[in-house]
Amino acid sequence: MLILSLGTNLGDSLNNIRSALQLLQKSQKIAPLQISPLYSSSALLPAYAPVAWNRPFLNVAVLCETDLSPLEVLKLIKQMERQLGREESQRWAPRIIDIDILAWDNCVIDQIGLQIPHAELLSRPFALWPLLDLWPDWQHPTTDFAAILQRWGSRYAGNQAPCNTKQLPHRLEGSALVGVLNVTSDSFSDGGKFITVANALAQAEKLVREGAEVLDIGAESTRPDAIPVDPETEWLLLKPVLTALKEQCKQWAFKPKISIDTRHFFVAEKAMQLGIDWINDVSGFVDSNMRALAVGSPVKCVVMHNLGVPAQKNIVLASYPNICEQLLNWAEQRFDELLDVGIDANQLIFDVGIGFGKTSQQSIFLLKNIQQFRRLNCPLLVGHSRKSFLNLITEKPFPDRDFETAMVSYQLAAQGVDYLRVHNVGLNAKAIAMATQLISTKEELVIA
Repeated sequence: MLILSLGTNLGDSLNNIRSALQLLQKSQKIAPLQISPLYSSSALLPAYAPVAWNRPFLNVAVLCETDLSPLEVLKLIKQMERQLGREESQRWAPRIIDIDILAWDNCVIDQIGLQIPHAELLSRPFALWPLLDLWPDWQHPTTDFAAILQRWGSRYAGNQAPCNTKQLPHRLEGSALVGVLNVTSDSFSDGGKFITVANALAQAEKLVREGAEVLDIGAESTRPDAIPVDPETEWLLLKPVLTALKEQCKQWAFKPKISIDTRHFFVAEKAMQLGIDWINDVSGFVDSNMRALAVGSPVKCVVMHNLGVPAQKNIVLASYPNICEQLLNWAEQRFDELLDVGIDANQLIFDVGIGFGKTSQQSIFLLKNIQQFRRLNCPLLVGHSRKSFLNLITEKPFPDRDFETAMVSYQLAAQGVDYLRVHNVGLNAKAIAMATQLISTKEELVIA
């Protein structure tokens, strides 16, 4: 078994690691089979390092197969580093990607430029812990490291190990979590909790700490019979939160994507000026101005099926024809319209719109048949958290439905849904991790 380490502390760190994994796959010379959990660590810096170098790292280990020799692998991974944009710089400077050989079966090599196992492996928890996640029985050929591991303490705490290394709940395999942050007074399950900037920032940090890869921030409730909010009022609620959040994110080891949950062009335009990453439009980009805004930009566009916003309980899909076909036809038509105005296909994400124009039974049917929407050839997002379709199985009030939500998340993760939009990120992260561990196999590794 070949174990590689991938590390980065420059730019979009998570995307850098994904790009490196994709290059490994495309090389057809090194086959990644399994990925460790993600770890964060402080930068290793000499005393003379400038403050700008003090950027936290993200690290993973990758279990691989290859027919190449060690020297051939070394040459290839250094070529990949250059291909991903790594430039020659001082040794400790921030880097867009760092690819190292950690271990290779029982191989021992000690020569200039190549040492296997890695020479610093037993002093770097951000390398050894991920290796042991993939190869729990690995033994160093010359050194017993049990005492070292004991000294480092828990890999989940980060308070004893060198470089404050700790395992993060985020995963490169399995569904990614979109954390819901409502800065509204009337959202169906948490209205009024996060209206102040301080409360919103505290909740945002909690969501990311527990495993959210994306923060979806909204200031208008679209629950059934909600009172519409005018765009100016919506922006007055959002602007201070977004401005403070963009600044606060700079201090976090894991930097989430920021999504704006809005159906108003005015709000989306203002938010894009602050550098958001997604527009989550529950009206499905019906507004031509919203469409034009996305053209030529890097933002992802979440296109949600609906029969009107806010949702109306008495307006639902017809029972015939098949409701999956109804949604697929709607999505294909809407996608054609968006592509025709110049939006790139890689920007599109489809949301089936659980609870928007569907009965509880129809929502359950869509969840059971979510794989049919792979026909759209785009990432899928499901927003099922705490919603009214769960009335079929529980009488709990909306805020108390996190267990039921997590059970649905487990099933959706097992079916490979790309994004799950939830309120309780911590519980759902555990459900997804369990689904990934129990259901996926090495042969099924896919880097999205």
